[in-house]
Amino acid sequence: DQATFADRAIGVSIALIATYLTATLWPMAIYARDTHDGMPFVVHLAVLLMAAAALRSGAPAVRTFRDLFPLAVGAYLYVELRWLIPGTGRPHFDAMVQRWEHVLFPGNPSATWAPAMPNVALSELLHFAYASYYFLVLVPPIVLYLRGRRDAYACTMLALVVVYALCFACYLVFPVDGPRYLYGPAVAPDGPIRAFVLHLLAAGSSRGTAFPSSHIGAAVVASLCALRFQRPLGALVAALTVGLALGTVYGGFHYAVDGLVGVMVGLISWWGAMAICRALSTPRQQTATAA
Repeated sequence: DQATFADRAIGVSIALIATYLTATLWPMAIYARDTHDGMPFVVHLAVLLMAAAALRSGAPAVRTFRDLFPLAVGAYLYVELRWLIPGTGRPHFDAMVQRWEHVLFPGNPSATWAPAMPNVALSELLHFAYASYYFLVLVPPIVLYLRGRRDAYACTMLALVVVYALCFACYLVFPVDGPRYLYGPAVAPDGPIRAFVLHLLAAGSSRGTAFPSSHIGAAVVASLCALRFQRPLGALVAALTVGLALGTVYGGFHYAVDGLVGVMVGLISWWGAMAICRALSTPRQQTATAA
């Protein structure tokens, strides 16, 4: 059977993931050698084999697995950066990013904004928007898929894979810890939402993944996709994305320049992914008149 547009777009997403997993086998092996902990390498290899299997199989029986594979492995690919980044042996570049920060922004927004505006309601609102990241990147594509809008889901998934691929590749060659790791979170008013966010970051963040902000880059992509494919939900996603971008700096989780570049990477990823989708949706000129 001839592959549909969604099949081709999902195939490109899985191919990008498989390429990334293959390229990062070596730093994962280095990490396993240096720490005498082989489990991350084994899991990494298992995910790569699943990506290869999903890429090769076009059987209808495994279509759901193939469709959902990029969405399912996203969180793991972020978590394993805590092993991949040390495996690369690259120095961390916070000093350089801090110099850019001082050139572009007055003072140090990630450290000074929250103490200058110590409002509990503002703090809780911005930390709530920051925590909404998981809603932003997961719920809109899931809604599309459950509604049977597989083409729109495939485009959204491809755009998210592209933005994560760009951000993760940057982390491996240009790791930046960010202010939270170097100085702790900003001195913001306490509240239950802020406490939840700090607990979440302590449990699940990976050091060296500050520049550019993948939270902001992915949220920008999610907003643009949602505005294109499901406008009412897109308005909510876009509003939360603005709050998330502000919250990353107010909470002291990122330098302001991390967010600025995150927005740029998100826009570039969206444009690139939509160009790929247009190319994949262009009817191929087959020799229809032959025989």
